Amino acid sequence: MNTLAYLCLMRFFRSVLGFYVNGSFHVSAALISLLLYTEMLSGFQVAPSYYGALFFGSVAGYNLLKYGVEHWRDRPRPGGRYRLIYAISLLSLLAGGCFLLKLGFRFWLLSAGCVLLAGLYALPVMPGFRNLRSFGLLKVPLVALIWVAATVWIPVWGPGASLGWDLWVESGQRFLWVCLLMLPFEIRDMQTDPPGMRTLPRRLGLPLTRRLSWIAAMLFVLAVGLKDAPALAEWVSKGVAAILTGLAVSGSKEDQPAYYASFWVESIPIACLLVYLGWSQFAGP
Repeated sequence: MNTLAYLCLMRFFRSVLGFYVNGSFHVSAALISLLLYTEMLSGFQVAPSYYGALFFGSVAGYNLLKYGVEHWRDRPRPGGRYRLIYAISLLSLLAGGCFLLKLGFRFWLLSAGCVLLAGLYALPVMPGFRNLRSFGLLKVPLVALIWVAATVWIPVWGPGASLGWDLWVESGQRFLWVCLLMLPFEIRDMQTDPPGMRTLPRRLGLPLTRRLSWIAAMLFVLAVGLKDAPALAEWVSKGVAAILTGLAVSGSKEDQPAYYASFWVESIPIACLLVYLGWSQFAGP
């Protein structure tokens, strides 16, 4: 392969990767991997239509957050890339709605609750604040709560089932894990967030934030022991997830590579699922 062909191939690859990440397909894939992980751990069969509703709904929702009203106001003539993302977001919203219509009323009600929480996160609903994200410390737990609801609570409560002890433990683990996965984004955004936004890295400083993240990652793994009869595959996959998450936070800095958080950190849930599936397949549960 000559140099020109190699450069063209790399440029094409970067364009595809950029569209995949910036179009929120990767974060949606991370959500789907956590949903499948819940199904594998619990043995509870998730409604197939909910996978479609979650994937396409999250693509539309995340793009709305990233390329919403203020983005349009600041860029009245967006380029072709943004027009394509807007079009795909609209199609994703319609597709997510179609999948949701195949589910029961409980799914609609619970999904509406998730949308409400996301709206509180993004929309200017509080006097003197643009949104709840402006509270600094609130934004990470709020995002984690939405992810727990979308990947644990709704797929179980939607059909009318109840959470057993193991799934309550999983909910707590999932909440802690997502909070940790958000820290690289918090560290990255220290450059652009308003000075008054007192996020955890700003309050504690980077060295203490990194040390505490390792402690929280260890607690995340140890909590597996609270379950009634956890499989070895779960211990291994969550051990790998804890190590990768701790390394991701430790390696975070304000001046990050372009896809450090939005691709590599968001790939950790996918890697965790693959480790679980691989261990279960080749070494047994």
